[in-house]
Amino acid sequence: MYYNNNFPDNFFAKGHRTLTWGTILLGGLLFFLAIMIFAYPALIAYFIAAVILFAGLSILAIGWKIWRFRNEITKLDKIEDEPFHYRPPRANPTHFTYFRW
Repeated sequence: MYYNNNFPDNFFAKGHRTLTWGTILLGGLLFFLAIMIFAYPALIAYFIAAVILFAGLSILAIGWKIWRFRNEITKLDKIEDEPFHYRPPRANPTHFTYFRW
């Protein structure tokens, strides 16, 4: 009887080899990092400072995007408060854009 096996014979061997090399590389990296931290204790402070720095920069970037979004919403609210005949042309609700497919 013909058995339809979609996996090659060495599929699990490749996965095991990848898992083994990943574990060895991670262990070696952590071992090297531990040696560096014992040799240079200030390295821990640098790592913590880098995490705080990147977190602060990320929060500033998100805040700036939210601030710009709030300004756009405020502009749209001001346009809606004006009488219809005095609105700028970009706020005209009869303007349509057509796409051709």
